[in-house]
Amino acid sequence: WVGAGAFIPALIAKPDQAYRLFTSMFLHANLIHIFFNMLFLYNFGKPVETALGSSRYLALYFLAGLLSEVFHTAFIPLEGAYSALVPAIGASGAISGVLGAYLLLFPGTKLRMCFLYFFFPICLTMRAAAYLIFWFALQIFQGYLGESLGVAVFAHAGGFIGGLALLPLFTTEERLQLLRAYTSMHNLFYRVFFLKPGLSSSSKVVISLLIGIVAAGAVYSAVYAEKTGEVSKILSFSVKSNGVSESESITVQLQGNRVYIAPITSDSVRVVVNRLRAMSLIYNKENSGKTVVVDKQATATVNNIPVRIQIKASLSFDGSGVLESGRGYISTDVLRCDQYGRCVVGERRSYEFEARTEASIAGFKGIPISGLSMLSLLMSVIAIMNIGRSEHYAIIP
Repeated sequence: WVGAGAFIPALIAKPDQAYRLFTSMFLHANLIHIFFNMLFLYNFGKPVETALGSSRYLALYFLAGLLSEVFHTAFIPLEGAYSALVPAIGASGAISGVLGAYLLLFPGTKLRMCFLYFFFPICLTMRAAAYLIFWFALQIFQGYLGESLGVAVFAHAGGFIGGLALLPLFTTEERLQLLRAYTSMHNLFYRVFFLKPGLSSSSKVVISLLIGIVAAGAVYSAVYAEKTGEVSKILSFSVKSNGVSESESITVQLQGNRVYIAPITSDSVRVVVNRLRAMSLIYNKENSGKTVVVDKQATATVNNIPVRIQIKASLSFDGSGVLESGRGYISTDVLRCDQYGRCVVGERRSYEFEARTEASIAGFKGIPISGLSMLSLLMSVIAIMNIGRSEHYAIIP
């Protein structure tokens, strides 16, 4: 289900894959993933739904979710071309839009948060504006520093900006005035405790600067998308050793004449890929467009340590010289590494392997990066404008 319904940026322009834009919002990696998403949705979504009404709230939710996918795709040049092939799932992009709307509607509310510190519960209280601005900044800096840890942080930032930009479409002055009258009597939002109304001038400046940083990234993506010649590919490896089978899909990225491979979790798959790479069989320009039969023994360097490798395989390469598919046998010395990364040569093991390409993309061909980047820029500008007049939307003026 995850593979069939996840959002894959490389497929965004294909009409028969449009359903992924919506199905991905309902899929989650595990129970913890869905628990925290639903926790945020309940705490921040309930007041926003009360303020907008159920139908308007639902429209805001889904549109913000779509915009989060727009931002995620637009920022692929910053995250790395390989991310165009990585499936993305979860409701967090849409929920981020709810957070953006919450910031405009209830910036001065008091939020009470608790967490465990060495098994001891610690609770603190802070303004919604302070918490949400900090959260937004965290998404942006994680994205720019490359510390997202597999999380689509630009999707979160894009959903948040979408909520800020779209809120005026789903509320009216009459409804806001009515809600202000009710909240002044403290009998509508029993879960919301007001500390100080409105966004302060400093808060407006900070969040506008943060959105400006995102907008600058959108401009960069639009320009860079026209220049890149990178090749990204997802290779699925199935490896069998000592009667144990392991499978894993790995991401390979070709930049110029250098190959980058994403971290591999499966031990046997990692051994096979490292040996193929050491033998110049993951990428070899001379093998472009060819199928080669390999039968040789050699000593090659893995992690700066020479290891013996015997390989018998039939391998096919694409037009760029990157491995396309193949199967074969490898016998090699296995490295034993400690927690500090210090390795020594261990026993010799044999591996049977098969590889095939799941997805491949040359540059950003088929992905409208420039157009999506300009849409992201437009949403960012509108969001900054709405922040500038946030008093107009706050439930307490």
